[in-house]
Amino acid sequence: MGEVLAIIPARSGSKSVKDKNIRLINGKPMIAYSIIHALQAECIDRVIVSTDSSQYAEIAREYGAEIPFLRPAEYATDTALDIDVFRHALKYLEEKEGYHPELIVQLRPTYPVRRISDIENMVRYMKDNPDTDSMRCIAPAKEIAYKMWFKDSNNLLTPVMTDIPECYNMPRQQLPKIYYQNACIDVIRAEVILKQNSMSGKIIAGYEMDENFDIDTEEEFLAAEKYIKEHGM
Repeated sequence: MGEVLAIIPARSGSKSVKDKNIRLINGKPMIAYSIIHALQAECIDRVIVSTDSSQYAEIAREYGAEIPFLRPAEYATDTALDIDVFRHALKYLEEKEGYHPELIVQLRPTYPVRRISDIENMVRYMKDNPDTDSMRCIAPAKEIAYKMWFKDSNNLLTPVMTDIPECYNMPRQQLPKIYYQNACIDVIRAEVILKQNSMSGKIIAGYEMDENFDIDTEEEFLAAEKYIKEHGM
């Protein structure tokens, strides 16, 4: 079996919570938690942080991650896509080291709370199911897509879901269960990123999680810190 590489994307700057990737949460920079998660997962062979900031790089090294490069500015904007960031990392490692991992584990630094067993389970699934292009974390959606609408400039509505006639008039209990991707952990085959130019591919498996600690606001930051303090992480 090929190598498993964890990539933690951490650009500097944030509009919602300033420098949230390195902001202290219960005494540690936020990015440290994802590095620790990756290092604790026995299935992961190598841990890399992709950042455009020398300050972030120094902090990441302190906690045990590799920083083989600083990310070019064009891949560190608000509109930069994950695929560009990950293709850059894989191409760099291929050209400079001849390194070709089989699986890529994306751990976003905005998730300071994760179960190591979830990482292990997802990597194991991908190794056991070679036809699967990727696996991503999902959670049951609180809002039902079958009762959602598009609105045009004339205030006219068009249903988002059209596979069930008049699904918006049906009791929610009779509608299919809907999940959203919570972005805590993604596992992708390297060849899907490089050959399909995709972060998911065509055959996508779901791994259901019951908790979600993505930090995008001050309120979410405080909730995650409270959880970490209470659970001793």
